[in-house]
Amino acid sequence: MVYSPSAIKSLQKEEPVSPTVYARSQYLLEQQRQSIYVRTDRMFAWLFILQWIGAVFAALIVSPYTWSGTQSSVHVHVWEAFLLGGIINCAPLLLVIKKPGAEITRQTIAVAQMMWSGLLISISGGRIETHFHVFGSLAFLAFYRDWRPLITASVVAGLDHLFRGIYTPLSMYGVQHVEPWRWLEHTAWAVFSDFFLVISIRHRFKDM
Repeated sequence: MVYSPSAIKSLQKEEPVSPTVYARSQYLLEQQRQSIYVRTDRMFAWLFILQWIGAVFAALIVSPYTWSGTQSSVHVHVWEAFLLGGIINCAPLLLVIKKPGAEITRQTIAVAQMMWSGLLISISGGRIETHFHVFGSLAFLAFYRDWRPLITASVVAGLDHLFRGIYTPLSMYGVQHVEPWRWLEHTAWAVFSDFFLVISIRHRFKDM
């Protein structure tokens, strides 16, 4: 027999759940959440590796060399993708191995993923299309069914847009000069996405 939500609530009022059943249900819920955390950690571990390979590949195709007269050298974007990308990956990959499912792992992954967004934007010369990586990353972070990494990621992305917009606007927006409040526009769109992602997370948690 299938009960409607209202019928279930009515049954719960008539027959209160025993402490043993409640404790068991909480244990199963926590197990399920932990399984989601670990599975999503592993997904991000593969994503970090793929992003690293993709960033180096893109840098080699877009701008592999820089020229000074008749002499050429490897472009800074190639070194940026290889070295900085590797540094970004170190902490989250280590935590995925050592502390899978832990909150510090989720938070570190959120920070690292936004740093990858910033790095890819820089490598592409501030192309507006690359900024969509931020919103894709927020959607991926919502796989955790935990709203806290979303907030961390949005704060990191907002600060990145703010400070790079002030000091190196060419790497963030592709132009030498930008309006002082342009970073706020990008951050507002991230907050807009967070609002609906958090609602979705809450609904999924209730379903669990």
